[in-house]
Amino acid sequence: MIFLFLVCIIILVFFISRNLKSSSVFFLSTLTIGWILAYVSFTLYLSKFNYFYNVVNQFIDFSPGTWNYLVLQNFDTDTLIRLFHFGIILFYYSFLAFAISFVSTMRFRKKNVYTYMILGIFSFIQFIYYDPGVHLLWQNHVTSIGNLQQYHEYSQIIHLFFHAINLCFLIGGLALFTYHFVRYYRLRYIRHFTIYNVIGLFPLISVHLFIFYWAPLNFVRVTFSQSYINYLQPPIHPFLMEYRFFPVIVLFAVIIMIYNVFKYKSIEAKYSSININTKKKMDTASLGVRAFTHSIKNHLLAIRSEAEYLQEKFADDEEAQYSLNLMIVACENSFRSIHDANEKLKSITLNMKATPLHIPIEKAVERFHSNTLHVNIHYHRNEQEGMVYIDSEYIQEAIYNILKNSIEAATNGVGDIWITTKEVGQWGTITIRDNGPGIPSENVDEIFTPFFSTKSSITNWGIGLSFCHKVITAHNGKIEVTSEKGKKTQFDILLPLVRRV
Repeated sequence: MIFLFLVCIIILVFFISRNLKSSSVFFLSTLTIGWILAYVSFTLYLSKFNYFYNVVNQFIDFSPGTWNYLVLQNFDTDTLIRLFHFGIILFYYSFLAFAISFVSTMRFRKKNVYTYMILGIFSFIQFIYYDPGVHLLWQNHVTSIGNLQQYHEYSQIIHLFFHAINLCFLIGGLALFTYHFVRYYRLRYIRHFTIYNVIGLFPLISVHLFIFYWAPLNFVRVTFSQSYINYLQPPIHPFLMEYRFFPVIVLFAVIIMIYNVFKYKSIEAKYSSININTKKKMDTASLGVRAFTHSIKNHLLAIRSEAEYLQEKFADDEEAQYSLNLMIVACENSFRSIHDANEKLKSITLNMKATPLHIPIEKAVERFHSNTLHVNIHYHRNEQEGMVYIDSEYIQEAIYNILKNSIEAATNGVGDIWITTKEVGQWGTITIRDNGPGIPSENVDEIFTPFFSTKSSITNWGIGLSFCHKVITAHNGKIEVTSEKGKKTQFDILLPLVRRV
């Protein structure tokens, strides 16, 4: 059992450390380290009391030989107590700090440093208070003045105060996760990301509270002989004394955490797979378009040449001139459509720079003439929005294509479109929602496929949304679509925010 437990811990730490790129992952790592440190140091502390062999056996499933070896080791008891309290306090501090970092937008990351410092100072005071040396000095002092009863009263009040604060750390962290989940529920990627983090932490918190609900705690008591210190036995839940399957529970909790790390990585892999498959389809479509356009251009040129010849031949026939002019205009429109298709499917080169999120949105909206538009576009600039690192022209074109798609899909050409922006963690988000007829559920996963369109294939090539997907993913962003038939369609664009230093 101990071997399996250690293997799982090593795997968990390995996966977390490989993603140690942000403050969120840093605090997740310190939370895990704090839990492991408290667990190990507590077990070693119990080895100082031979009476607790059966209890420790519930934790780690030691063999008698291993236990005897630990008992004979001269571990410094004060150091074990300090390590235990450091692990416990680090666990509570890291959980709240992780929650704050997780739900904070890039705009407030720098300000959060002060919050972490305040929480850290409070945690340090708590660590100092529970230091065995501090309690021994305090107890010796009150004993010398004959006021030991007052020590017990004050220490109990302070102990309850710190426990209440630690509980508030846990409740506050869970409240932040809940708020984040509810607020950004419509963003599928953010929603899944939040769920798997909470599910991954919940078993660890449950096991921690089950074992260490009483910690931190004073473990020392003075005696009449100053050279002898009485180390107190910690309170142990009766469940641990009576049943032997507790190691299985701990192992199960760690396995759940590992599973959720894998699950989160699978979300990333799913998005990567979608991006790769769409890219392959676009590359294939690009080859097909080049071959197709080369052939069709020759036919269009022939039609236009014949139409121009007939215009000269029947210069006096107004009806013929009208029809021939329509043919020439249709050829020109076809040339433009072919050119646009080639431009949208070929490789793009981005000219990236830090840009306010509202710039490409406003430019895209301005391209629609309000006097000829029967769809109302509602957009109010968010004054608190951040900077994103983008090619403004390409993002503008992507937003324009989504708006154009929504306008064309509007029922009877009448409807409303709402554009909103937010900062969610490291992302700047653009949400475009309409009240149109929606997309059938069987078509939602296909809308980014080149040449897929539910509209007339005569006037629509079905590459506008493919182009949007290509542009957004080229910016290391994400694009999602949700739709309810007959009610709405919503596009969510996530773009990385510029990191502030």
